[in-house]
Amino acid sequence: MTEDYNNPEDTGNKGFEIKKFFFKAVSYWYLFVLSIIISFFAARWINKHAIPTYGLHATVMLKNESNEEEVAGGLTLFAKRKNIDTQMGILKSYSLSKEAVEELNFKTSYFQDERFKKNYEIYNKSPFVVNLDTTYHQYNNIPVYVIFQSKDKVKIIIEPFGVEKIIGIGQQFKYKDFSFNITFRDSLSYTPSILENKYFFIKNTVNSIVQDYLYRLEIEVSPERSSILWLWMVGTVPQKDADYLNKVIEIYIRNGLNEKNQKAKSIIKFIDEQLESVSDSLKVTENNMQIFKQKNRSVDISNEGMLLLTKLTELQKYEETQKKKLSYYKYIKAQLNNNKVANSLTAPTVMDINDPVLLSYLEKLTEAVTQRDELDFSVRSDIPISEKLDLQIQNIQNQIRIHSQKNIDVTENEIQTVNRNIAKVNSDINRLPVSERQIINIQRKFNINDEIYTLLLRRRTEAAITQASNKADTKMLDPARPETAEKKSPDTGGNTKKGILFGLLIPILLIIVLEFFNNKIEDKSDIESRTNIPIYGTVGKNKTKTNLAAAKHPKAPITEAFRALRTNMQFVLKGKEKKIIVVSSSVSGEGKSFISVNLASVIALSEKKTLLVGLDLRKSKLQNEFTYNNQNGISSFLVNRCNFDDVIQKSSIEHLSLALSGPIPPNPAELIESEKMKEFFTKAMKKFDYIIVDTPPIAVVTDALLLNEIADAFLYVVRQSFSSKNVIKLLEDAKKEGNLKNIGIILNDVEIKKGYGYSHGYGYGYGYGYGQGYYGEFDDQKDSFIDKFLKSLKIKKS
Repeated sequence: MTEDYNNPEDTGNKGFEIKKFFFKAVSYWYLFVLSIIISFFAARWINKHAIPTYGLHATVMLKNESNEEEVAGGLTLFAKRKNIDTQMGILKSYSLSKEAVEELNFKTSYFQDERFKKNYEIYNKSPFVVNLDTTYHQYNNIPVYVIFQSKDKVKIIIEPFGVEKIIGIGQQFKYKDFSFNITFRDSLSYTPSILENKYFFIKNTVNSIVQDYLYRLEIEVSPERSSILWLWMVGTVPQKDADYLNKVIEIYIRNGLNEKNQKAKSIIKFIDEQLESVSDSLKVTENNMQIFKQKNRSVDISNEGMLLLTKLTELQKYEETQKKKLSYYKYIKAQLNNNKVANSLTAPTVMDINDPVLLSYLEKLTEAVTQRDELDFSVRSDIPISEKLDLQIQNIQNQIRIHSQKNIDVTENEIQTVNRNIAKVNSDINRLPVSERQIINIQRKFNINDEIYTLLLRRRTEAAITQASNKADTKMLDPARPETAEKKSPDTGGNTKKGILFGLLIPILLIIVLEFFNNKIEDKSDIESRTNIPIYGTVGKNKTKTNLAAAKHPKAPITEAFRALRTNMQFVLKGKEKKIIVVSSSVSGEGKSFISVNLASVIALSEKKTLLVGLDLRKSKLQNEFTYNNQNGISSFLVNRCNFDDVIQKSSIEHLSLALSGPIPPNPAELIESEKMKEFFTKAMKKFDYIIVDTPPIAVVTDALLLNEIADAFLYVVRQSFSSKNVIKLLEDAKKEGNLKNIGIILNDVEIKKGYGYSHGYGYGYGYGYGQGYYGEFDDQKDSFIDKFLKSLKIKKS
């Protein structure tokens, strides 16, 4: 219960603070139990009422393509292999997602209104379907409640507009921009249970749906460096998410195949245009030859004529080749001027034109346009990288135009040269007989047109075979299946663990906050951490129902506390025969008078002549404890109204005398500083061994400090859970100024708190007795929950 004054160097021990907090937490065990129970059931409530989310995936494989794609007959379409990042960008593109949402008709969402479950979407499990009138605008994002009244009637409620109306199944409902009817999803949708449920639907904007799916869609390559893409999605409706993933992949594959077919169609269209022109020339030539042969039964071509025919045929074949080349370059230039996309441009190899420079330009253009299309799918068109790609495409197109124009100029010059050579050969032919000259011209034209027509037919056949054999570059390996969806939330086990953890943390945080804002002295560590002024003793809570505890209950634990305090004071005042002990506190209510009375009592019980002086001249309480006359007191002596012997009164306690305060004077401080005060103590010291002086609180008045010269010891009383920690600074300041000597602290009204660190002896400190049942008369402490638990396990507390 008490201890010798502490070692001034042993302050602020961190390990003790941790132990203190631990025992503080243990003392609030019921908070932890209550908090854990509440948190546990809160976690269970969340697990039960939270809308679950599920994760599911689909996988697609991108086929490897070479840098150039060879088709039948050696036709080159130069389809560059699209990198995986580009394909991932296309799969997450806004336009692709929008196309999927529109095809799936996700504009209307169906919900079941359940208690504690907000926006619980049921998708195709709703028993009804909303048929929107497309001629009306229809309000977006406004819940329309549907409550079935019977098999033929439903109630429509639109809360924002205050609308409530009963309509028949299939009957058109109209209100402002709303126009729709309700029908059953199928013949089995109606069951009596739907009459107990409340449903609602919302018409969504396409943009909001697309943005939601793009936000939730994740794409990754697995395994790494492979061509397999995993499309992940987490949502509350597995079937709806599975439909979306599968539809996105379906449209992606379909668009890729359509793109390849479009290339082949573009080539076939160009060849058909050329065939039409050559076919007309070939028919005319055939007719001319038949007519000539009918008129001229037998016409032989001389050796000279055959040589001229062969030479002329070769020159004209070369001329046709150059014309075809000229036509091709003009076609490329015209297509670019008409802003045709790169994929619609025919490669030079289709027309048997060997131009690797142009081929390289077209490949670069195709790659740049593909990258630009990818950005159009997913980002705005005004960002710097988009502008950079637009500039790059324009530069490549300009280079193609310049290259085409140069080839046009060269080809035209080449045709002019060929025409001069043809004119020269025709001049030689003109010297031949007329009939021979005519048959040579006809045969020459026929041979040229026939060769060109045969070549174009072969090329068209090759392009048609390519179109017919086209396959998608992407293959769906595993479609998304709702039955394989993995539950993501709520994590029932995790939430329960988190609930228990929060149940532990909340009381800890509460205790920390309370301790942080608690400015009251709770135990001796609060004193030791702030000052090296010794603690002379501690006094427990008075349970004797009297302030004269030491005198009336000598066997009480609190009396033992005062005996220990008496022993400590004997060590402090060792060597002095007559001792004056001044007792004070910071404010009223801390128990200084209680300490003064009982300290004086235990000293008197040790057969020491003791005088208890009531020097609180303003608000004395000693007369309340002793039913004696307070008319002749210290104040009366100080103003010469009575002598010393008149002030001293015998108490009912042997060896204890009293000097009460007397009537309240107008100038207490001046009286205490007077010579008469010194005279009083001089006379008292001659008659008594101990003088205990009960003074006013020093934070209120300075009377106690005025006695510093005559005091042998100064006891400063602080009360547990009452005195402010700031009073320690007041003591420190007084000590530094030399106003107090042999100052020590008495911790009063200490209550033993189970599990709070007071079970090391004496109840508080390192002695014996207090709070441990040594004096069974006042051992009325009840066992705590922990004590009972340990006893049930037959374990003794150390």
